[in-house]
This record gives sequence, C-alpha cells and structure tokens, in this order.
Amino acid sequence: MQPSTSGEPSDHEERTRQTALLVDRLHAIVEELELLHPGRKFPMDGHLVGSLAEAAAEAIFDITLKPPSNMGYDAISEPDHRAVEIKGTYGTGGVAIRPTSHAHASALIVLRLSRKSGEPHEIVYNGPFAVAAAAAGPVGSNGQARIGLNRLRVLNKSVDDVDRVRRRDLEASTALDVE
Repeated sequence: MQPSTSGEPSDHEERTRQTALLVDRLHAIVEELELLHPGRKFPMDGHLVGSLAEAAAEAIFDITLKPPSNMGYDAISEPDHRAVEIKGTYGTGGVAIRPTSHAHASALIVLRLSRKSGEPHEIVYNGPFAVAAAAAGPVGSNGQARIGLNRLRVLNKSVDDVDRVRRRDLEASTALDVE
C-alpha cells in the first residue's frame, strides 16, 4: 500500500512504526528481567526472532509475507514473484539454514536486527539462496547448516543487483545499507 496523497501514513508505514515501538518495549522488558536475575540471560531467539526478522524484512523489502510455518520460504518478492527465505539474528556469529530449502526458496535475506528502533537493521545478505547454501557448513542432524555473518557479508558483495530482492522506497531508512 502506497502513502496516501493526503500525506497520511499508509497502513504498512503505521504497522512498521508500531512494530518498532513494541520491539523497543520488548527489549526493555528483557533488560529488566536480566537486572532482576543477575547472571541469568533471557535471549530472544527461535520463533520470536524469526518473526521479528520477517516483520523487519517486510518493512525494508518489497515482499508479501506468507502465513507462518510456510514450507520452504517466508515471503514472495514483488514484482518478480520469487520465493524468499528470511533469517534474522541479534548475534554476531551466524545463522542456520536448511540447504534443502533451495528447492523452495530462490532468494535469501539475512538481517542482523537492531535492538533500538532508531538504529537500522543490517542487511547482511540479500541474494540467491543457492549461493549461501553452497557456502554453508556441514548439515547437522537437525537438517540445518550454519553460515557465519562475515561469510555472508563477503558473499553479499558479489551479488548482482538483478539477483537482489527489491527494496521498498522508504523516506526514512529502516536498514543499514551494506549492499
């Protein structure tokens, strides 16, 4: 949905703004829990981080999210209708991908999520899924292979613009542009 001609924010822009505010509150709650329980960490991982990454990717890229737990991919890119797998992390190490997902996803977006709404997310990788899958480590017993963020950054530098998922036209960028 495009911004209205009246200058009012679109539904997409409003959802993006509200999501950023709620995520700020979520991080504040985690910090409070860690203060109440010294030495205990309350990591945001698993499905929550995946869903946050999908919401962030929807704000940054011209994609339409599929229903949760869609087999093999998370979104469809516009206007070329490619299947897109989305991965996110708050960490600095890497992400796990299922190399068999390339049968379903043709593109991969990896985001390093920011903990603050005023700080942009880093686009670590935006390119062909098969390239990242080929560079990933061995497949573990869970069917996933790890690939480091630094390796993905190197791979990202060699991705042709035509192979990237198109970015939304945003007045205020929500992503650190490393492409």
